[in-house]
Amino acid sequence: MKPAAADLFVSVVAPLHDDGDIVDAFVDETMRMLSEGYTNYELVLVDDGSRDDTVERASAQLRRYSCIRLIRLSRRFGQETAISAGLDSVIGDYVAVVLPDSDPPGLVPALVERSRSGTGIVFGIRRNRRGEPLWLRFGAGLFYGICNRLLGFQLPRNSTHFRVLSRQALNAVVQVKDRTRYLRTLSAYVGYGNQGFEYDPVTRRQPPRHKSVVESITLAINIVVANSTRPLRLVTWLAMLISGLYLLYMGYIVLIYLLKPRVAEGWVTLSLQSAVAFFFLFLILTVLSEYLGRLLGEVKEGPLYYVLEERNSSVLIADEERRNVVGHSVESDR
Repeated sequence: MKPAAADLFVSVVAPLHDDGDIVDAFVDETMRMLSEGYTNYELVLVDDGSRDDTVERASAQLRRYSCIRLIRLSRRFGQETAISAGLDSVIGDYVAVVLPDSDPPGLVPALVERSRSGTGIVFGIRRNRRGEPLWLRFGAGLFYGICNRLLGFQLPRNSTHFRVLSRQALNAVVQVKDRTRYLRTLSAYVGYGNQGFEYDPVTRRQPPRHKSVVESITLAINIVVANSTRPLRLVTWLAMLISGLYLLYMGYIVLIYLLKPRVAEGWVTLSLQSAVAFFFLFLILTVLSEYLGRLLGEVKEGPLYYVLEERNSSVLIADEERRNVVGHSVESDR
């Protein structure tokens, strides 16, 4: 028999980095949603090396509310890793990933219901990118198109981190041991059903934060290298083509040497050939260095992140009988 929504254990994971100005409002809104909709719940805040008063403000919320945990990472590891740290520790039947500066917690119950209907992962798709710089909107559209059409992996256009995962889907995600777990691509990789939903992000701070050009390009490169080998294959074919052309050119030189008594080499031609050769050489080295760097990162020993400390509310679980958590969603037995 399908349990009532209030009987589910729902966890919310929220990564924090220098969010002292918005953490109070976010926690208030999230805890109101959880306490009104569920008997069993938890909010896991993961501080990703904040340098402002985020930790102090989050710690104060632990004294105001029950069922909150604060995980402090030893330094800044990045938003994706902070989310992974939270997902590794949650105990809910369903888990929501919510970004404090842009995601509305009030939508979580509806997303949980969608996930309960048989969709393992329900992920957010922003309706528009209004308010973002023109270069970011154009670059994002180009990036999504390249990923979906040329690089062979699915990254839904305008998808966000905002999502709900069933326990089964979450268990699959945390089993992936890559040092770079990109949740937006992992969701499609593990399967268990994926369904998008459109929503309008909220703006909890003015002006909104946007990634810099360098951060955006770095993130795009990391996602591509972590999920597709097609750039490497393209470089392989390109190198073979150039090698074949140079082989033909060598044959041409031999023929000219044999058929013409005098040959005057042109400086312009030679310079152009050198420039083209060096261009492709450095292009090849650039792509190869990215993949070699990724391989070195994967074989590097050590965990994905380090936890500095964990702080808890006085009451961790509203229903003490829920301390033993099964390894699958409650829906899987229906």
